[in-house]
Amino acid sequence: MLRLAFPWALALIPLLLALWWTGLRSKTQRQAALAYSDLGLVRWSKAVRPTWESWLPWGLVALGMLSLCLALARPQAGKSREVVKSSGVNIMLCLDTSTSMKAMDLMPNRLEAAKDLSEKFVQERPGDRIGVVLFAGTAFTQCPLTLDHQALGQLLSSANFGVTGTDGTAIGTALATSVNRLKSLPGKSKVIVLLTDGRSNAGEIDPLTGAKLAQQFGIKIYTIGVGATGNSMLALDPSMGLRSVGSDLDVDSLTRIAQATGGRFYHAADNRALADVYDEINRLEKVEQTSTTVTDYSELYFYPLALGLCFVGMGSLLERTIFEELP
Repeated sequence: MLRLAFPWALALIPLLLALWWTGLRSKTQRQAALAYSDLGLVRWSKAVRPTWESWLPWGLVALGMLSLCLALARPQAGKSREVVKSSGVNIMLCLDTSTSMKAMDLMPNRLEAAKDLSEKFVQERPGDRIGVVLFAGTAFTQCPLTLDHQALGQLLSSANFGVTGTDGTAIGTALATSVNRLKSLPGKSKVIVLLTDGRSNAGEIDPLTGAKLAQQFGIKIYTIGVGATGNSMLALDPSMGLRSVGSDLDVDSLTRIAQATGGRFYHAADNRALADVYDEINRLEKVEQTSTTVTDYSELYFYPLALGLCFVGMGSLLERTIFEELP
């Protein structure tokens, strides 16, 4: 796409051409200083040239003036591009690290499977602020909300059993901790993704109270219950081997928590199902985008400027050298 930044400069062309024509007529109509009755007397002279030679320097000057006017108008070449501005989502990943998360119905166990898929979820949302809250009998912030997803991934990888110092499942405390991190942040989209395999049996805050607190601040909660519905093998200390444990997942409570805030409850009995849950949450929480078309212009004036200076210079040089006319 081409445009002229100063198109009014082209209005100078008629004026310059008028001046050029006046000068040319003045030159061609000059009276000779010496009169000859017969031009045959001077045919031998090299000073006598064809008519076009006297016009050539002035023609070059005329082309030069046209080029300089075009340069003054500043021709520009434009290239359009679309600028996309996105408004990221603020997300707290809330992971259960209680002892029951050692169960091996998800491989290699529930917690490691949750960590791996949470890291993948983070990588697929580069424009979002994401943080991590770990909980068992109590809760703490493993990583505050950040756009530094590399550091977030390292902290998420280091999450392990016993990091809270107290075993149990304090879902209400975990929700309150997450809400406290999200409530004062700007932006419309605020989300908690809470993953657990049990029912709340610790902490001073009831899970539904935590959900109402989130609702008050416009925070949506997605709850994920992991683990098979039957008995699962739980890995204890290596010297003690494995033991079978039953599922203690509180589906009713997790469903009510999610519904109270406009979110959803998901049940993931294996790794594939958990991956599908994260994929669906990723699709549901889309980033708001606005696009604007921006045109970048590059200057082209130096081409007609250089050409114009060459034409004017060449015409003036020829006028005063090989095409110079004696009076």
